[in-house]
Amino acid sequence: MVRRLQFFLMLLTLTSFWVYGCDSDHADPKTDLPVPEAEPLSRSSTKSDKVDAQGTGLKEFDGIRFQVPEGWEQVTLSPAQQGLITASFRMPQAGNEITLTLSSVGGGIDANLQRWGGQFQLPPGETPLQESIRVDHEDAVWLDLRGTFDSGPAFNSAAESGMRMIGVAIPRSPRDFYLKLTGPREQLLKVEDEFRHFVKSARFVQ
Repeated sequence: MVRRLQFFLMLLTLTSFWVYGCDSDHADPKTDLPVPEAEPLSRSSTKSDKVDAQGTGLKEFDGIRFQVPEGWEQVTLSPAQQGLITASFRMPQAGNEITLTLSSVGGGIDANLQRWGGQFQLPPGETPLQESIRVDHEDAVWLDLRGTFDSGPAFNSAAESGMRMIGVAIPRSPRDFYLKLTGPREQLLKVEDEFRHFVKSARFVQ
């Protein structure tokens, strides 16, 4: 009788192990899912977005519409420029060192023109060239500076000789609008006329 009871208990134990093993083969598949892999980066997400290929044509900046010439490239603003500069362009057909910035700044036109002049050390006997230029229905100031350019410690750049800057100040309210074209003299000479046409294409929309 005792042997039969022992045999029955052993048989019951083996049956339990067999049932557990079968159930584990059908476990919830959710527990065995592989770790998901990140999707590969698309070509568009890895491509540099620093240059706007559609930078030409009619463009509006701070309530002024301009006709941007073909070949100009609008450059994405750096974090340091955002909030200080409205837009930035480069002109690779004339040279890689030319930069154009557009911005709306307070403080008055005279004070800002003086600040621009302070960034240039002019050669002996050379003076700034200043003239009036008609922009839409306003008289703007065209300032031409040539010499050694030092943008100041805020921009952490060294002084460069043989540079030129053409700055345009357009009176607006509440803040005046400024265009600042900077680069080596020989490169700037190639785009001077084109830049003047760009300035004169301005139309106020606000």
